[in-house]
Amino acid sequence: MNGHPQFEEDFDLYVLGALDEGERRPLEAHLKSCTECVTKLRDAVSRVSLLALTAPPEAPRPAVRERLLREVRRKPVAEPAPRPRLYWRWRVLTGVALLATVALALVLLFSVYRLNTLREQNRLLSERVAELEMVRTQREAQAARARAVLDLLTSPDTVKVALVAAEAQPVPQGKAFYHPSKGLVFYAADLPVLPSNQTYQLWLVPQQGNPIGAGIFDVDAKGNGSVVLPSLPPGVAAKAFAVTVEPAGGVPQPTGRKVLIGMVSL
Repeated sequence: MNGHPQFEEDFDLYVLGALDEGERRPLEAHLKSCTECVTKLRDAVSRVSLLALTAPPEAPRPAVRERLLREVRRKPVAEPAPRPRLYWRWRVLTGVALLATVALALVLLFSVYRLNTLREQNRLLSERVAELEMVRTQREAQAARARAVLDLLTSPDTVKVALVAAEAQPVPQGKAFYHPSKGLVFYAADLPVLPSNQTYQLWLVPQQGNPIGAGIFDVDAKGNGSVVLPSLPPGVAAKAFAVTVEPAGGVPQPTGRKVLIGMVSL
């Protein structure tokens, strides 16, 4: 460790109130003298604030929609051509008719131009609405995922398992938060970066039966990695959690060396 909290996720857990007293006090003491970690804490507050996006969207008022439709449907009204007087000479009548024809052509051209402009504006408006709808859908998905993680971390029935190195080096560590019906969240720290043909694989060891694969993960340059809400059979009672080194893509059953292991406290 370099004096900073070992787990980047401790900031999220601190904001959610999920750290126990033994983890919370050292973190609070460290924040008094470390501006870098204060910035990370602010980022964690922003991430947790994503839950505010779960508020249902408000439908626009009918008057706003009606005003927009009137603007799209509106077309310029052509001024009527001047009526020739009966006593005008034939040459004047011909000139006036020609001018009227030209004026009518200009009005028609302007009407076509205006109609095309309104169509283009309507197309751009539709594209913008589609973009906003896609952003809203993405944010709703992110908010739903954040709610699920929050529900898991704050549930009184969630078990918290500390995983330590299975071999001689005790530096790599992991934390698993597991609820049989709400799911699993796992964080790892200080794991060495693996070559491209290998990956870390998390395993749930049930009370009975073979280990169950709980997802593969890579680590960043600092050795941090995570597995959030993997697909698991519901209602499985966990005896332990372990992390092994496996071929890229993972395997059905563990074959590689164990790097982390932790037993569930009953």
